[in-house]
Amino acid sequence: MTAFIGFFGAILGALAGAIATYLTARSNMRLTLEHSYDQTLQGKRLERYQALFHASKCLPRYWRPMEEEPKREDLQQYMRDFHDWYFGEDAGGMFLTAAAKDVYTRLLNLLAEAAFKGGDGPDSDSRLTETESEALRQLAGELRRQLAVDVGAAHPPRLHWTRPGPQAPPPSFDS
Repeated sequence: MTAFIGFFGAILGALAGAIATYLTARSNMRLTLEHSYDQTLQGKRLERYQALFHASKCLPRYWRPMEEEPKREDLQQYMRDFHDWYFGEDAGGMFLTAAAKDVYTRLLNLLAEAAFKGGDGPDSDSRLTETESEALRQLAGELRRQLAVDVGAAHPPRLHWTRPGPQAPPPSFDS
């Protein structure tokens, strides 16, 4: 009887060990695959985000004193550039996070609103108002900050509930 209990205990122990090994190996394999997927996605996102970051140079933080502000007609070209990035061969829009897509969409909506404010008539070549210019530049800056956060370049704290603070205002060039 003692031998039977010992044999039954050994079988039960081996079965429990096999189940534990299976569950542990499966969990580790899943984590490894998820990590590999995340690394691949992050690499692709970095490439696409670099191109978008570069395209956003048309809306700098502030216009340099000798630099001419864009006309409404120029904004239409900026919209095409952003559209080409989103739907282009590299399909950059597929890699936007929800937060980046929100800012990107708001920027495109504001670009469209400002670009077509004068219609296709003689006002389509008019200058932006100070309010329009400021809003576009702020949204472009917000997009660039979000891109940096998404790829980890902004070095945000590891705690998810913290976010980078607001950007400092641009300098005034008024005399």
